[in-house]
Amino acid sequence: IRKSPEKQKFNMSNNTVDDKTLLGDYEEKPDIWASAAHNKIPDDAWEYQIRKSLNDAAYNGLDYVPYCSTMPVQENAEEGVKFMWKKKGAK
Repeated sequence: IRKSPEKQKFNMSNNTVDDKTLLGDYEEKPDIWASAAHNKIPDDAWEYQIRKSLNDAAYNGLDYVPYCSTMPVQENAEEGVKFMWKKKGAK
């Protein structure tokens, strides 16, 4: 859930509720990518190491990026960090 810059109105029957009412004092937390970004690819990440040595299409066209797999997302994830292939330059 992300706050929008302008208030959104939700019409539920005859009641109108704005996002401040729905979210209260919602505080934006880091996303799954930002919280794990500081982690390095481990030496035992066999799929990455094999694709790198073969210089194959996945290695050339994708990034192998860390993400936080825990909920709620931790500030600086150390535990629950996993890696996945993601299109280069994608957010």
